Amino acid sequence: MNKHKTVYIIVGFIFMMIATIVVSLIPQQLNEALGLRPPNFNHLLGTDQLGRDFLLRLIQGSIVTIGLTMTVIVLSIGIGLILGLIAGIEGRWFDKSCMFLADLLLAIPSFIIALVVLSLVSDSMLGLLFALTIGWLGRYLRYFRNLTRDLQKQPFITYAVLSGNSKMKTTLVHTIPHLMSNILALITADIGKIMLSISGLAFLGLGIKPPTPELGTILFDGKSYFSAAPWLFFFPGLLLGGYALLFQMINNKIMK
Repeated sequence: MNKHKTVYIIVGFIFMMIATIVVSLIPQQLNEALGLRPPNFNHLLGTDQLGRDFLLRLIQGSIVTIGLTMTVIVLSIGIGLILGLIAGIEGRWFDKSCMFLADLLLAIPSFIIALVVLSLVSDSMLGLLFALTIGWLGRYLRYFRNLTRDLQKQPFITYAVLSGNSKMKTTLVHTIPHLMSNILALITADIGKIMLSISGLAFLGLGIKPPTPELGTILFDGKSYFSAAPWLFFFPGLLLGGYALLFQMINNKIMK
């Protein structure tokens, strides 16, 4: 995928997020008399049990879910990049320790790791972020470590050191830009999975708590009204699946 297409995708995503945030700022009034209304011209996706417009509710939940997903990715990439750089450059016991940690984390599904970590730390939004960051750290740690080891054998790294550049300057100017050049493909492959993990944990009552509008909590609330108002359960699930499919399609475009 060329750089122009990548820029278009990023710019389009930014504009979409700005528009979504603007729409989500529209205030909603609670009116139980309008609760559980089916989709109509005034409320395109109906109303929830408290009379709130369900479309706006889903937009707010999308912002929370995507925001938490991007936070987990940034934390995982940041920690994985730092540890992977040190392991790949210094090697020795630190490299072996990092690879043991990465193998351990990769051997267990990230969702299971998050469940275990959440049971040991605070069952809150911060606890959820910490748990999922730990769960996804192994993937990025191994990725950056392996690339760093390969880059150390490249001629331009050797020439940079021989020309008098310090190890820190060589890392910042030459190594890190090469490590980050293809990271977009890895990120788009993981966004959908992390979103489903966040909403899955929230659906189980872990991490995100009501009244925070997250797609998993909205889905959980809709479960109680499945017979009377099936749209409260159907639309959040459809939206989650749509997000996962969208980012997978973006990943396929990037990989071509």
